[in-house]
Amino acid sequence: MNRLRNLIDVSLAVLLPCIVILLLPPGRTFAAAPMRFVYSAPESSLDRRYVYHWDILKTALEKSKSKYGPYVMEPSTFMTEKRQAFEMRKATGKLNVMYLSTTPDLERDLIPVRIPVDKNLGGYCVFLIRKDEQDRFKSVSTLDDLRQFSYGLGLGWIDVGILTSNGLKVVTGSNYDGLFYMLANGRFDIFLRAAVEVLDEYDERKSKIPGLCIEDSLILYYPLPMYFWFPKTTEGQRMADRVREGMLKMIDDGTYDRIFFAYQGDKIRRLHLKSRRIFKIENPFLGPETPFADKRLWFDPTRDKVPAGDPLETP
Repeated sequence: MNRLRNLIDVSLAVLLPCIVILLLPPGRTFAAAPMRFVYSAPESSLDRRYVYHWDILKTALEKSKSKYGPYVMEPSTFMTEKRQAFEMRKATGKLNVMYLSTTPDLERDLIPVRIPVDKNLGGYCVFLIRKDEQDRFKSVSTLDDLRQFSYGLGLGWIDVGILTSNGLKVVTGSNYDGLFYMLANGRFDIFLRAAVEVLDEYDERKSKIPGLCIEDSLILYYPLPMYFWFPKTTEGQRMADRVREGMLKMIDDGTYDRIFFAYQGDKIRRLHLKSRRIFKIENPFLGPETPFADKRLWFDPTRDKVPAGDPLETP
């Protein structure tokens, strides 16, 4: 009798879900659980470096919703880049998407979506300097001239290795906000800032640190493709596939450029990137898989026309 009861229980456990599905009205299915995208929170209340990038991610997820279903984006606690990479490699779930430049180690250990999120605008670096030293830069005409200055960067940033491998002197700081005060206090000559970042950073701090300004004639350029990264797991691959498909749809239908210029167009114009002198250095961390051949993915201020007005309202 007990064996018969157990057999009936097992049969019901198998059959009941199938019966429920058959009884659902045509076209109705169980709702799929949303795909969760967990990213590092900003480092401080003044840290707006990644607002654009998460908007690109959100739009890519919207573009792929019909195929992949619902999603949620959740900030974790703030993590340094080193901590983010650790959590991603271990696939702990505390973080499952990050935005970071490519390195051989990351290419080996994680899954990238090889579409530069900011179209490599971050590779065009301008100088945040002390206001009373603007004249020091008027005589710069060669890369060797730039090697006479010291550059402030965050501890562990990939830019440190790029600059030092090209013979530039770097001073590091362990705190992002603290680097602005290190510059003001003369710890280094230049806080090297990406064109996508410097105006927001300066506008946020110019009243608190009035001795700073943006140098007005030079660019230090190196290719720095910044990708979205995912854990090397089955779910991580599915997330990467979804984001890649969504981003390619954005490129094809023009959404990518509209968002890019909505956030970045005014910055490109205000910094007059096209008329600055550009000094180029190499990025030794790039591999052969870098998608240089697809010109749609790379902004070039000497080539690309910037719309006269932002095509979308800047958030």
